[in-house]
Amino acid sequence: MTQATVDIIPFTPELAEDFKVINQAWIEKYFEVEAEDQRVLNDPKKYLIDTGGQILFARNTESGQIIAACALKKWADDEYELSKMGVLEGNQGTGVGKLLALAVIEEAKKRGCKRLFLESNRKLKPAMKLYEKLGFKEFNNHESRVDYHRCDIVMEMFL
Repeated sequence: MTQATVDIIPFTPELAEDFKVINQAWIEKYFEVEAEDQRVLNDPKKYLIDTGGQILFARNTESGQIIAACALKKWADDEYELSKMGVLEGNQGTGVGKLLALAVIEEAKKRGCKRLFLESNRKLKPAMKLYEKLGFKEFNNHESRVDYHRCDIVMEMFL
């Protein structure tokens, strides 16, 4: 997948269902959907957009299909979380996740973010590799902000 065949677009209410479907797919494949997942996935506008965050999507320009999604959750004026990043099966390993993550990092910079963090699980090996390539480093103080049982690593980068 090249940048010519994918464009990055921001959240609109019509894309809420795509956000839910993409994220539910990977969560159900590797873990269990938790109460916090349900809350955010059922109303991303309320819990992510209206609180000062953003959701970006990767759209295949040829088919028009939404193939990936990633949220930027605001915690403070200068602190955001990269959250709920998923790529649809069949599009994984194509570089679309990296394109989307880079767009989310740029969005965080535009918003004045100084510290961008994420919470994940070490068994998601491709995701771990991507985060490291992007410059995220493990944050050893494992005080999780969000109560997801699946999270066993917190990573951060300073912008």
